[in-house]
Amino acid sequence: MTHCLGTRLIGDSVKMNARILIIGGVGLVKGRVRLAGPVMREICDELEPALQRVKFTDHGPFHTISMIVRFGEKTRLAPEFEPLNRKYSELPVSVELPMDELRVLRRPQLKDRLLEATHQVLEAAAEKYGLPYEELSEALR
Repeated sequence: MTHCLGTRLIGDSVKMNARILIIGGVGLVKGRVRLAGPVMREICDELEPALQRVKFTDHGPFHTISMIVRFGEKTRLAPEFEPLNRKYSELPVSVELPMDELRVLRRPQLKDRLLEATHQVLEAAAEKYGLPYEELSEALR
């Protein structure tokens, strides 16, 4: 659940002072990754304070990174960026991870895989939009 802490006007859109990172998942193949939802929420909760502390998206053209993990057949950690959603100040981005591999992982290993993908997305977004990834890396240590 995202909580709105206020708003600020950026150009023609309103930035919500809500979460900087939102992670969700979608199945491309048959199957289910148990605990994916709770682990994704946990990752968001753990990274959010550092993202806010370094003001990760303050100078970017969006406020929220909306990351979708595609549970498919392959590992594709190179993020696929969709066009910015200016109305909601979101950057939609996706990666793909193999359903068959993830569905048998225990919680710590699943978290490690999803965290690795999340770091790839944050690093790629920082590179593409000039965001402070090095500062974020230091803050996460």
